[in-house]
Amino acid sequence: MYRLLMATTATRFQRGMSASGKLLLLNATRYLSKGPAPKAGKPSTAPKCKPVPVPPPKPGYFPSGGMHAVFSDLPMPEGDFMQAWAAKNSKYNMFMLSGLLALIGSLYLSYMTLEMYASVPDYPYTEEEQEEFEIEAERLQEEKEAREQRHQDAVEVAETARRARLAREAMVRESALMNKDMDGGLDAKEAAELQKLATEREAYAEWEKEEAKRLAEKAKERKEAEKEKAKAKAERDKEREKKRKEREKVLKKEEAEREKEREKARKEREKSRKEEEKQKAKEKAEKEKAKKALMA
Repeated sequence: MYRLLMATTATRFQRGMSASGKLLLLNATRYLSKGPAPKAGKPSTAPKCKPVPVPPPKPGYFPSGGMHAVFSDLPMPEGDFMQAWAAKNSKYNMFMLSGLLALIGSLYLSYMTLEMYASVPDYPYTEEEQEEFEIEAERLQEEKEAREQRHQDAVEVAETARRARLAREAMVRESALMNKDMDGGLDAKEAAELQKLATEREAYAEWEKEEAKRLAEKAKERKEAEKEKAKAKAERDKEREKKRKEREKVLKKEEAEREKEREKARKEREKSRKEEEKQKAKEKAEKEKAKKALMA
């Protein structure tokens, strides 16, 4: 009540005072509103209450009590920033040094084992698999040669058809010029063209003969090459068949030796089993004898 009365009085006095007076009155009012300073006395021996822990917020609520976050819900920074920053940097430096050491070790190991990686041995294929690979490679090579031969034949056929077409067109033109010459004569340009067409016709006839001869020789060479290939293939097949028979013979011999070893091991096991049974029977007889002696 005292504080309220002083505050009301100060408010009424401020209306007709200057700025300095208002400031002085405001300071005096604040001083008086605080009340007298507490007297120093003996510390209280009364038991202090334990601090009540703040209950955790409900699901969907923030520590401030609302469903929307405010500035008071943000975490407060604590501790020394430089100390935490130095600790974090020391951890990151350790990660960087460990990565560099791992990189250097990997490069050194790769350099020391370069010869091992540079000379990787071939996969241990069997002889049958190697033979199949060779046959497949030969088949692919034959298909490649056949494709190249068909392409070359198609190119030659197209060239021959083009020349034949040009020759037919030239022959039609030559016939027209000859008929015109028989009817009314030709001028100098047409006569020169007729002479040129005659020369080209003779050259085409010569080329056609040479081409027919070349094609016959080429067909003959192909037949000879096919015979050589067939002969070489037959020899390779014969050699493969011979190697296959040798391998089968070796496998049969090895199988016979293994069977012999198995039979020998079987006999030894049978012999050892009989010896064990004989030893057990002997021990049993001795035990029976000792038992009878004790009972007598």
